[in-house]
Amino acid sequence: MEGIVTTRQTNRAFAPARPLPILALPKVLLCDLDGTLIDTMPVLADLATEVMFGVYGIPKTLGRELYLATCGLPFIMQLADIFPGDARNPMASDLFEAAKPARCSSARMPADTRAALARLQDRGVRIAVSSNNGRANVEAFAAHADFPFDLVMGYGDGLAKGRPHIERCERAFGVGRGEMLFIGDSLHDGEIAQVEGLPFVGLAGTFSKESFQLRFPGKPVVQRFAELLDLFEGKATAIAANY
Repeated sequence: MEGIVTTRQTNRAFAPARPLPILALPKVLLCDLDGTLIDTMPVLADLATEVMFGVYGIPKTLGRELYLATCGLPFIMQLADIFPGDARNPMASDLFEAAKPARCSSARMPADTRAALARLQDRGVRIAVSSNNGRANVEAFAAHADFPFDLVMGYGDGLAKGRPHIERCERAFGVGRGEMLFIGDSLHDGEIAQVEGLPFVGLAGTFSKESFQLRFPGKPVVQRFAELLDLFEGKATAIAANY
């Protein structure tokens, strides 16, 4: 009896791994910047920790946890969530924003990220940067990225990640929200997509794959940006918003 293998046992042993969801190719891909296109989140977390320790005197471990828990928002809004009504918030934000360019100016996209963007662009996908980093910082990144982005959007002058950026894409490219796709590394990015009815792919790193899956059941999650290519099939058409 020990040598007998039933059909049920055999099927279980050799069952194929569950494939990633297959999405239609979008007409516009909106990409978060920090933590998505470039690996700057550890640097920014270090800087935010230093600022919060120096200005508010909170333990560095706690400061880092609070920064990462609220990431995806402009830093001044993160501070408003962490220290509501604190008069020191504008000063702390100014310190953070002033030091950020020197800390992040050398960051570049990984080669496989750039190659994935180029392949998508070759297939007719318009590539847009949607970041809550300051506009000057985002534009400086794009100028040295060695990639021809179709649209670059940062925070300021009435623009912000979320509805303002999405509406600008709608005007610039003449597309609907179901024809776009947003990829980001924060839970806040997923919340934006959910509120605005935008298809979304999470990029694990700042938050774990399990955190994305728990917060957004059924949404695709990739470990590296270049894995986004494995999700697409066919021509650019509307993506179902429940993906």
